Amino acid sequence: MVTIKDVAREAGVAISTVSNVINNVGNVSRDTKQRVLDVVERLKYVPNMNARSLKANKGNTVGLFLASIQGDYYRMLTQAIHIQCKVTGFMLNIYVSNKNTSEEIYGMIISSGVEGAIIMNESLGSEYIARIERTGLPMVFLERECRSEKISSIVIDNYSGVVMAMEYLIGLGHRRIGYIHGVDCRDDKERYRAYLDVMKKYGLCVEEELLLNGFFEEVIALSEVRQLLLKGIRLPDAFFCANDEMAWGCMQALASFGVKVPEQVSVIGFDNINLAQYYKPALSTIQSPVTELGDKSALELFRLIRREGLLEGTSIRLAPSLVIRESCAGRRE
Repeated sequence: MVTIKDVAREAGVAISTVSNVINNVGNVSRDTKQRVLDVVERLKYVPNMNARSLKANKGNTVGLFLASIQGDYYRMLTQAIHIQCKVTGFMLNIYVSNKNTSEEIYGMIISSGVEGAIIMNESLGSEYIARIERTGLPMVFLERECRSEKISSIVIDNYSGVVMAMEYLIGLGHRRIGYIHGVDCRDDKERYRAYLDVMKKYGLCVEEELLLNGFFEEVIALSEVRQLLLKGIRLPDAFFCANDEMAWGCMQALASFGVKVPEQVSVIGFDNINLAQYYKPALSTIQSPVTELGDKSALELFRLIRREGLLEGTSIRLAPSLVIRESCAGRRE
């Protein structure tokens, strides 16, 4: 069995340096860090998870690795995973990276001591996923499609959700439809692609000045729409917003200028967070099955850990649905 001493000797560094690299702490030069990681991979060294777990009282622990925990979406997701862990007897540790590199996220995962990982972080590169896979750690990826013996993925069908929303708006008579982007990620790319495809399908013009960037945040979307209004640009018939928080920011900006929703401008969101039904007006949106995403990701990870059923990973796609409330109305000439 390869030990940390073997890695240190092969890499020509102290044991403490190997420990710092694996735990992503201390001041280790990039070259030294890469040399250690190369040896870790070549020797197929895996930290003694059992000893670490006993020491930290982390037996039966799984990890949730996220790029953010901001917003109701992440609250709903983590709550669903936590409930499944509690029912099944697993402990849940949550790890949040902000602008960490693939290498840093990799170090975070392999040093965590967890028995399995649920990962929703596009910053983790495929080569590092392959490195983690070679350690034998079961993983479930959210919003990233990949599958192997110990890797499963669960994604929400963003594309079909936006098609539903856009066709609903067009069915109401709307032709000039703006789009408010989130951050540059798979979700937003898929949603924007669907928006463009539907606009093209119906022969509608995509107006650059009606494409805004809200970065999935209420306050930024509010500011973007206010700037549009201050410039005196003619408002669209409707806004499609890539999440509900931005839709709420959009509606607040419109209201601050006396623009009535939905009488003058319709607004639709995506996700159907809990607060959406309490907005004034209540928000029409796409039901993103976030709770189901959390439930299924946890149950799938437990299956991989226990090697139950199929002895390989699976790929699951969840279907969204349209929720009609008060923020959209037929176009008035």
